[in-house]
Amino acid sequence: MPAPTELRIPAPLWKQLIEQLHARTGGERHESGAFLLGHITEQGRQVMQVLYFDDLHPEVHARGVVELPAAAFRSLWAIVRERGLQVVADVHTHPYGARQSEIDRKNPLIATRGHIALIVPNFARPPLEREALGIYIYEGDHQWQTLYGGGHRFLVLENKHD
Repeated sequence: MPAPTELRIPAPLWKQLIEQLHARTGGERHESGAFLLGHITEQGRQVMQVLYFDDLHPEVHARGVVELPAAAFRSLWAIVRERGLQVVADVHTHPYGARQSEIDRKNPLIATRGHIALIVPNFARPPLEREALGIYIYEGDHQWQTLYGGGHRFLVLENKHD
């Protein structure tokens, strides 16, 4: 997998993603999350679609945190194949800050070197500044590169989709 250089997403899709992540917290009672689907190239990662965790498995937040069972991943891979896309990143909310928890570090949703995990603070409650995001790149063996606070340079919001 190419080393990530940037994560590009159409600005309207980003806005919808953040709104939906907040709405899916059940009134800020539990975390919410999604897989970002698109294409990975040597130039970076292009997000084209969003697939929310609770659409893959309705009880993903039953214990207050994100827990995806194997059935959710079977559905994910079937959808990815059907749509001809790749998982370019995952994103989930935290109640306060955007730092990885020990559970996040030890349990990458996609345990592939170069995978990107984003954490959105404050249950994605507006207003949200990109600088507040936690952006983590998986290096393998439960090690992560942290771009905390640098998301405004790594995450590119496109005003139009080319």
